[in-house]
Amino acid sequence: MDTNELIANESRGLCLDMVNQAQSGHLGLPLGCADCFAVLFGSFLKFLPQDPRWINRDRLILSAGHGSALLYAYLHLAGFDVSMEDLKQFRQFKSHTPGHPEFGVTPGVEATTGPLGQGIGNAVGMAVSQKKLAAFVNTPDEVIVDNKVVCVCGDGCLQEGVGLESIALAGLWQLDNLILIYDNNHVTLDAPAAKSQNSNVRMTFEANGWQVYEVDGHDCAAIEKTLEDCRQQKGRPKAVILNTIIGKGLSIAGTPKAHGAAGIAEVAQVKQQWGLDADKTFAVSETTRRFFEKRRAQLQKQYNAWSQRFEQWCQKYPERARQLAKPDVVRLTDDDLIDLQKDQATRVALGKLLNKIAQRTWRLLTGSADLFESVKNYITDGKDFSGQNPDGRNLFFGIREHAMGAILNGIAYDGFFQASGSTFFSFSDYLKPAVRLAALSHLPVWFFFSHDSIAVGEDGPTHQPIEQLVSLRSIPNIQVFRPADVDELAASFNVALVYREGPSVFVLSRQTLPYCNQLPAFDKLNDAMRGGYILKKEVGTLDTILIASGSEVALALKTADLLGNGVRVVSMPSCEVFLHQDKDYQERVLPKNCRKRIAIEAGSSLSWHRFVGMEGAVIGLDHFGMSAPAEKVIKYFGFSPEKCAEDIKKMQTKNRL
Repeated sequence: MDTNELIANESRGLCLDMVNQAQSGHLGLPLGCADCFAVLFGSFLKFLPQDPRWINRDRLILSAGHGSALLYAYLHLAGFDVSMEDLKQFRQFKSHTPGHPEFGVTPGVEATTGPLGQGIGNAVGMAVSQKKLAAFVNTPDEVIVDNKVVCVCGDGCLQEGVGLESIALAGLWQLDNLILIYDNNHVTLDAPAAKSQNSNVRMTFEANGWQVYEVDGHDCAAIEKTLEDCRQQKGRPKAVILNTIIGKGLSIAGTPKAHGAAGIAEVAQVKQQWGLDADKTFAVSETTRRFFEKRRAQLQKQYNAWSQRFEQWCQKYPERARQLAKPDVVRLTDDDLIDLQKDQATRVALGKLLNKIAQRTWRLLTGSADLFESVKNYITDGKDFSGQNPDGRNLFFGIREHAMGAILNGIAYDGFFQASGSTFFSFSDYLKPAVRLAALSHLPVWFFFSHDSIAVGEDGPTHQPIEQLVSLRSIPNIQVFRPADVDELAASFNVALVYREGPSVFVLSRQTLPYCNQLPAFDKLNDAMRGGYILKKEVGTLDTILIASGSEVALALKTADLLGNGVRVVSMPSCEVFLHQDKDYQERVLPKNCRKRIAIEAGSSLSWHRFVGMEGAVIGLDHFGMSAPAEKVIKYFGFSPEKCAEDIKKMQTKNRL
């Protein structure tokens, strides 16, 4: 038994013990791909366990996240901070080895993968990030970044639309630093793969501009040769079709049942088949330990040599080194708003403010799902990203919202660039899985969603978002901003620029909105940064509070004028940010003794009841819109000052308020 075979078989034994002890997990991919991982960690990948975020490391993303046991086993063997005790705690309470890989939980895990196909998009995003980083740091006299991004996926990842969308973009952008390894085991969870697919995978990749290899997934020498060729070849992303036996060694190997096999009864026989001691669990031989000790020593030498070159580069290019080492501190001020404080659509204001930010930081990049023209988030002097122009700051995703979200997350996982992207708000559902994963993984991605309400008008209910706001607001770790004007948008940017716990969503209007400045002597920009603030103060005794966001703030102001002196208007550009303010501030804005509260928003009413309380009311839209000119749709559904004031007075008359 040669060293690679020994390492592969011992990793299989670890996976078998992990899954068997947990009585939960998946053995199919770990047993089928163990040989490939022996090559990846044993000779191919460039990494250093002591510095798991080393700039020039090779990245490995397991898109088929159900194979996590195999990744954990090799992270342990390779010397990452994943102990044998961690392996024994696989899938257990608060362990460092959760059921699917989670970024920030396990050292060496590059991305949170679980929903199939997302990892492919993440890998494409990382490859984009590294291309852009290389364009920034590499010089004619020194190459600082020359790594590879490796992604391991399965049939499920390729059947999901996000996977194929991402593959198309990787080919278009000629990401030759990307290697995708496809575990071609011919089965899915339910049945043989032929039951649900008949596409030619090789031709699919080739048609999208990839260089394709095919190799026996259990021949370590052939895998090693193939991967080295992938490292050397330039100009195109690489796809390696890895022909494997799912659940190799099990009596159910090669069948769908092997996918999620857990707690099998044939442990002893299978281990003996692999040449392992059937009486030992979680065992690693001295031969394997010594192999990885030597491997780490070799990697340390490579790292040391790179570090010396990097230090010389820092001395030669001190300004670039400073920019690379320190995050840019950017904040919009009142000076940035001069000449912008006027009636305009918030999508138009977005374009102006985003370009101001782009001028102050090289880290900002943006993209769009074929809607730069509509959402206005194009960086004017940023050039367009492509294979020939990797320093471009504008990414054209085409009509691929799902891939856009996953790719933006991949850029954010890499940690060098502020990633942002745009589409229509009603299409946010296409990329919500990526938004959710950004929140779960604490990724500070910016999502720009325009055309925020029934004011879209003639395009009709398919393009009029109703439930999207409450849907996004329900996600933990997310900040949803729906600004009423350029001041509130600038405030939203200022909050997002320092928020690192999750994504920020900007919900923008297609239609022109009035500029709101009711009180000349207050600091609107800073007040709006608190998520909710008093925009119009009552005259005399406070009787009623109107709360609104975005497009309906001006409506609330006009409604307040019709209701009389005792009405306060609170603008709430971000419910989440407001709820993170101290209780004293929240009480000053929404005092508990004022129970007459009405929220006004042209969307689902569900998210407002926590602010208006049991005795308050919501003027919302809990049904779909219609196709007609915007002003007629708005009036028909009751979003006029006169109708709102009339409804509120009726509520008061009936003692509902």
